[in-house]
Amino acid sequence: MYVQLDEIKLKTGESMEVGMLRAPDESYAEEIKKFLGHKPGNFKWHIERCVTEALDELETRFYVGKIDGKIITNIMTVEHEGIGILGHVFTLPDQRRKGACKGTMAYQMEDFRQRNGRALYLGTGYNSHPYHIYHNFGFESVFPESGFMKYQADDDFDNTYFASTNTYPKPAEWHDWPKLTALSGIVGSDTLRSLKWNVYGPTNFESGFLTFKHTLETDDIFDDAKLLTTNNRAIVGWATVCRDSRWQDNIALLDLFFHPNFVNSVPDLLAALKFPEMKVQCYVDSGAEKKAEVLETAGFSCEGRFKNQFEYRGQHYDVLVFGRET
Repeated sequence: MYVQLDEIKLKTGESMEVGMLRAPDESYAEEIKKFLGHKPGNFKWHIERCVTEALDELETRFYVGKIDGKIITNIMTVEHEGIGILGHVFTLPDQRRKGACKGTMAYQMEDFRQRNGRALYLGTGYNSHPYHIYHNFGFESVFPESGFMKYQADDDFDNTYFASTNTYPKPAEWHDWPKLTALSGIVGSDTLRSLKWNVYGPTNFESGFLTFKHTLETDDIFDDAKLLTTNNRAIVGWATVCRDSRWQDNIALLDLFFHPNFVNSVPDLLAALKFPEMKVQCYVDSGAEKKAEVLETAGFSCEGRFKNQFEYRGQHYDVLVFGRET
């Protein structure tokens, strides 16, 4: 469904129509796919699917600027229940420096607020020209000197959204995408968050989720994957188990990450996983004491310690290997 939002004047004096396309919409499918055809890999996979089919409860919106009926600029958001990722910001090269993207974003942000949006995340280069544009629209670095940015309608969003409550494990679905970025973006928790997905510290999970979801749908690498969700449908933990190709698929790799407020719910998450009949290992950074305790309670034991295994933001970390025979 396409909705015209307004008509604005660009710096050149040209008139540009600003509109919002809510996917799926087959009447716009080919135009959107062509306009964003330069997007690589799994980004293109999502675009090509979302314009023609519903992806669980994921809300995909394309905010576009048009001159003479042709799209010249785009901003995409993927959202679920007020949590979103902003991406695919692109203006045709010959249409840049006219204010088209900035003008479109003003309507995109206002629409997000009008729909009671709670938090938006994006990735860009720190201190770059786009960084300052996003900053002017209310985005801030998730952590100092980072191009991973967030906009939160409520200053107390993190405390409210991740407030302790009842939880249950569930399979991964398309609409978990933005909520997993809210989880992967928390500050002050474990540093090594996923070895399989290469998540270290607060991370924009925009690309990582697509890789994970594509693998789930097209390959048999993962034995199982479960998410921990609250009764308010916030995603507060993940656990995945897959064959570790580094050891000829004879050992399984467990990746586990959770918000500290929900440590008492993690045993239920692990119990919901289907482990393969082989040895399972989980790698834990030396600062992740709660994760180590949870694993020991679940029958894992520390098998070894790698000294100064990796560096993150100037700090060196040991890595502990926890293992369990199944």
